[in-house]
Amino acid sequence: MKKTFSWRVFISFGLFIAFFMLLISGVILYISPPGRVANWTDWRMIGLTKTGWQNQHIIFGFAFALLSVFHLFFINWKSFLSYLKSKTTEGLKKPLELFTILLLSLLFGFGTSFKIQPFSTIINFGKGVSNSWESKEQQAPVPHAELMTLTELSKQPGLGGDPEALKKTLENAGIVVSSLDLTLADIAEANNMPAKKVFELLVPAESGKKQLPTQGLGQKTLQQIADDAGVSAVSLQLALKQKGIETETGTPLKTIALNNNIEMSELRKILETMISR
Repeated sequence: MKKTFSWRVFISFGLFIAFFMLLISGVILYISPPGRVANWTDWRMIGLTKTGWQNQHIIFGFAFALLSVFHLFFINWKSFLSYLKSKTTEGLKKPLELFTILLLSLLFGFGTSFKIQPFSTIINFGKGVSNSWESKEQQAPVPHAELMTLTELSKQPGLGGDPEALKKTLENAGIVVSSLDLTLADIAEANNMPAKKVFELLVPAESGKKQLPTQGLGQKTLQQIADDAGVSAVSLQLALKQKGIETETGTPLKTIALNNNIEMSELRKILETMISR
């Protein structure tokens, strides 16, 4: 006798697989590096990038919701409605249990929104693990540089201002670039390499390093440092912000160091690295 297709079994297995994928992708996204690091270095886990895991989480979330609807309202709708009716009646007869779970649900929602313990600890732990992936070597020259087109990138410090020249440099290195409007991430994906590697082809590491003057450096503003080095002050400002250093282009370096609780020697090294690129 030929067996008929069992929708009950099909949906049960589907729910299990969707739940499993939601669990795995959720854990991986919980500990994954920030997008600026993951996208810049082409970070992967079990073969997928962070964006790849985000897409898996979204799709299997939809699958879980859709299968749940079919499971409740099409396969088991009579049993479900009967169970819901009996439990609702039972819940009204036992208001303590009903209100307890409602209060706990509200606590979870408000506790998460207002960062109350222990919810804030769980969130901060994930952020701590996520941020631990980041190092100075993995940082983009400016925040989310991978989203810049070659035209936009050419305006950054040390890149000459000519997007056609950048395109030619990449093509000479064997990189396929079909348009100046492609972002660094687009070029990297098309050539199967991290955005960081594409940028390194445009700005190879230099053996020499530009030196800032020692006398009167603290009195110079960020704008003056940028003008002397022939780079964009705004780019320096954005690069400093990425490292957690807040400032305005007209602020003297000594004030920047004091306001951000860092030594002048450390600020000088950071700026020398930036203007040497």
